[in-house]
Amino acid sequence: MILALVDRRSERVPAAGAALRAPWNLLCTLAGELGPADWRVDVVLVDDAAMTALNGGYRGATGPTDVLSFSYLTGEDPGSGAAGVRSGERGACLDLWPDPLEAGAGAGPLAGEIVLAPVFITARCGENAWPVEQEMALLVVHGCLHILGWEHDDEADRQAMMALETAVLRACGLPHPLSKGA
Repeated sequence: MILALVDRRSERVPAAGAALRAPWNLLCTLAGELGPADWRVDVVLVDDAAMTALNGGYRGATGPTDVLSFSYLTGEDPGSGAAGVRSGERGACLDLWPDPLEAGAGAGPLAGEIVLAPVFITARCGENAWPVEQEMALLVVHGCLHILGWEHDDEADRQAMMALETAVLRACGLPHPLSKGA
């Protein structure tokens, strides 16, 4: 998948600096391991206040979170001729096709959005002594997998998703920051 950066933060605060220094080329390489090569994913940066509103509106949770993903894919072939991806291929959990309404002129379809809160991410990494670059890599992979149909509502699904995250990260020479022994 192809990443595009969309900055919707109302303030450019220094506290977000560590998350924003994550190497973009590495994040693009990680996303490129997943989904069809021409599917696009917008990485949307937001303030903590905007993330709090999204988290409350879509998940019923309070406060900000690090990442939210929104998939624009469908589980049924819309018959538009657009190529889909089958379950088990390129990280897909389900058979998925792009929504014909999400296709851009001259570009592949918009598969979804990964919304990140860089201030929240930087603060949490600082509190837990986590490397921010590794956390950002994980969040991009995690977000892409959600777009490709993965969920982690029960322990079996969580373990399966983490195993795939680990494989994608390792393929690019990175540890999974939340795995034991990472």
